[in-house]
Amino acid sequence: MRIAFIIPHFGTGGAERVASLLCNYWITQGHSVCAITFEKVGAASSYPLDERILVNQTQSFNTHQNPLSRIVTNARRISRIRSSLKAFGPDVILAFMTEANVVALWSAVGLGIPVVVSERNQPDRPGLGFWRRLARRLSYPMAAGLVVQTKPIARWAEEQFRVPIHILPNPVSRLRSEISRHSGKRVVAVGRLVRQKGFDLLIDSFVKIAARHPEWMLEIYGEGSERPALEAQVERCGCIERIRLPGICRHIGDVYADAGLFVLPSRFEGYPNALVEALAAGCPVIATNCPGASEQILGGGLYGMLVEPENVDALAVALDGMLSSETSRANFASQATRAVAALDTPIVGSQWLDLLTSVAGEAPDKGQR
Repeated sequence: MRIAFIIPHFGTGGAERVASLLCNYWITQGHSVCAITFEKVGAASSYPLDERILVNQTQSFNTHQNPLSRIVTNARRISRIRSSLKAFGPDVILAFMTEANVVALWSAVGLGIPVVVSERNQPDRPGLGFWRRLARRLSYPMAAGLVVQTKPIARWAEEQFRVPIHILPNPVSRLRSEISRHSGKRVVAVGRLVRQKGFDLLIDSFVKIAARHPEWMLEIYGEGSERPALEAQVERCGCIERIRLPGICRHIGDVYADAGLFVLPSRFEGYPNALVEALAAGCPVIATNCPGASEQILGGGLYGMLVEPENVDALAVALDGMLSSETSRANFASQATRAVAALDTPIVGSQWLDLLTSVAGEAPDKGQR
C-alpha cells in the first residue's frame, strides 16, 4: 500500500513523535510512505526517520498572522501538496493535526484518494481560533474517517461531524523487559514549554515542599514560548539551584530510566506521549486528571497517582507523599509497564494499517480517478 502522510513538521512534539513511529513501522512492513510537511527544504527531523521514507518538504509555513497572508499560504500549500500527491500516487492519505487535516482534504479534492484525518489534542482546546474551527467544520465532512484517541473526544466528534469516527491510541517506541531502579532523586517533567502543560503549576507545587526534601531536584525538559516566564518564575521562587530547564534531550529514555518520579501537570491533554513513554520506562508517575487520556492511561489511578488539575496545593500534597515514600514509588513503578502493554508500536501500527487498508479498499479504482 502507498501511504501519503501529511503533517506540518517533524519538530519536537507528541504528534510528530507518533508520526515518525508509524511511518517507520509501515516501511518495515513493506509499504511505501511519503511524508509531506510544510517545512523548508532541508529541515531536519527531531525524530529518526527511515531513509526509505520519501520526505517532501513543501516550504509553505505561514510566517505572518494577517488573513490575506494565511489565504495565500494555504493556496500555495494546496497547490504544492496536490502536485506531490499526483506524483506519488498514494492509495490513502493520512493527516495529523487540525491545520494539516484541512489542507490535506482540500488538496485531495477530485483526485479520488481517500483522506483520513486525525485530531491529536483536545479538539475544543483554548486558542484554536474562530477561523480554524470554521475551516475544520467545513472540511471534515469530506474525510473518509476521523481518528481520535479517547471515547470522550469521539463522542464530541460524533456530535460535530458526519464522518466515521475511529479511536486509536498512541504507540510507544519500546516496552522495557525489566524495571529500572529509578534511584535518582529527580522529579522529571517533559513537554513543550507552553501554558497547556502546566509547568508553572509544577514549579509552584515543588517550591511548597522543597524544604522537606532537600535531596530532590526538579527537571523540566522541553522548549517553547513559555521558557522566559518559567525561568523568571524559578528565579523569583528562590529555588534556582533546585529547579532546572535543560531544554530538549535527544536521549530522553536515559532521563526516564533514572528519574525518581515523573509528573505530568497539564491543564488539558490529548493522548500524552510523555506519560506513555515514562510508564514504558517503568517510572512512578503523578498526573493531573485533566481533559484528555491521562485518567484512561493510568487506569483511574491504578498505574499512577491522579490529582485535580490546576490545583497547586493538591499537586504539592501528592508530590510530598510520593517523595516521602519509597514504597509508594516502588509500587507504582512495578505497575507502570502494565498500563502501556497494548501500546507497543507493532500493535498500534497494525491497527492503523487495518484502518487505512479498509479505507483504501473502499475507494474507487485508481484508473477511475
